[in-house]
Amino acid sequence: MAAILLAALVIQIPLVLHADLGWLLTANEKILDGRKLGIDLFESNPPLSVYMYMPTVMLARVTGVAPEFVVIVLVIAEIAGALLLMDRAAAAARLGARERSISTWSFALLLAILPGAIFGQREHIAVIALTPFVAVAALRWRGLDSGWVAIVAGAGAGLAMSIKPFFALVAGLPIILGALRQRSFRSLFTSEACTAAAVVIGYAAVVIAVFPAYLSTYAPMVAEAYLPIRREFGRLLPIPIAVIGASIGFLRLLGRQTLKMQSEAIPWLAAAVGGAAGFLLQGKGWPYTAFALCLFAIAAPLLQACARAVRAPIVIGGLATVVAIGLYLSSPAPGFPPLKERVQALVKQPRLITITDHIGLGHPLVRQIGGTWVGSSCAQLLAAGAILRENSSQPTPEERARLDSIINFERRHLLADLRNGRPNVILVDTYLLSTFEFDWLAWANSDAELKLELSRYREIEDVGRVRIFVDRSSLE
Repeated sequence: MAAILLAALVIQIPLVLHADLGWLLTANEKILDGRKLGIDLFESNPPLSVYMYMPTVMLARVTGVAPEFVVIVLVIAEIAGALLLMDRAAAAARLGARERSISTWSFALLLAILPGAIFGQREHIAVIALTPFVAVAALRWRGLDSGWVAIVAGAGAGLAMSIKPFFALVAGLPIILGALRQRSFRSLFTSEACTAAAVVIGYAAVVIAVFPAYLSTYAPMVAEAYLPIRREFGRLLPIPIAVIGASIGFLRLLGRQTLKMQSEAIPWLAAAVGGAAGFLLQGKGWPYTAFALCLFAIAAPLLQACARAVRAPIVIGGLATVVAIGLYLSSPAPGFPPLKERVQALVKQPRLITITDHIGLGHPLVRQIGGTWVGSSCAQLLAAGAILRENSSQPTPEERARLDSIINFERRHLLADLRNGRPNVILVDTYLLSTFEFDWLAWANSDAELKLELSRYREIEDVGRVRIFVDRSSLE
């Protein structure tokens, strides 16, 4: 296990700084410097999605170590903790040493190596916290008691659901199946389920008390403009069908009994189905939102295969399938042309801002070039959602008024960022949601005050879909 985790550490050092992580590290640095989330700093996800990275930034400032490296270390420590909890639960259930070792090695690989380029994402961290809960549910399915570990596992599941409520489907389906199998509602109120519910309720109370501005101002705009942005259901469905289908196929190859209701694989398969439902409900189609689906779908046949002799063709097919899933999870998003050298050649350590709906234009670029992010959000994502809804549907007058207010909100904050942050480099996108050609500069210039501020900048060059503007005083 130590060798697997060390390998993950080495692999992730050059990979871990992706767009979402870059922005969230920057956001936490802004909070430590005095910004207030939901007032002058904005993130579309609930507060825990931001603050879960605060220990990383604080440790980095205390130790002087790069936050990106601290993230890797802390996530590996979380994986080790989850593996230890699962082993303690198995020991309390009196499972044999061989079965415990197989489980530990299997989940070390799945949690540390399988994520690849999504290592350290919110979904990755949440699934690590959630896995002991599913393991406890799998033990209860076999009529075994996991002891005190159940309470800790419940707390981890509660944190996962607080990060993203969709993980309630992953945690809920195994225990619902257990209740149906036992024909008793008492199975829904286990110690781990009650602990998870208590954590979620406690988190909700904290958000209401500490972040009223987020709930009253920003969250309604997210619901209006961001959540409706989704890919067509028919384009999303092939991923869960393929992954769940492969899992069931391998279970059948391992023997008919592996798919019977009493099979030990059923709770893991149920968690995978919950992950599939979450992937479809989110509707974004980003690979990292399918991580729970992929991990538990692999775990269901893997744990069965490791416990028996398996023919070589099945092993080879299984390995090929796992590699294919890993490549899918690490598949790059539609991105931007290389900008690091071009921006550095224009301005050293720039004060940077972007006009786009895509987080990947400014992040992690600003950290890679040693610049300073002067925006109050990662991108004009809400404006993009509002523009798309106005142009692709027929909103009622009331809906259009709300969408216009969201667009105006984004313009007002962009204006404040330009005036207060005084960026010397602005990167302007020419696409809407990486799909439709869109003139973001014209969108900004349609406001007279924004046009006046942007007149201080000169366009230097365009690189693919990106236009680079530099403050005229910096050029002089």
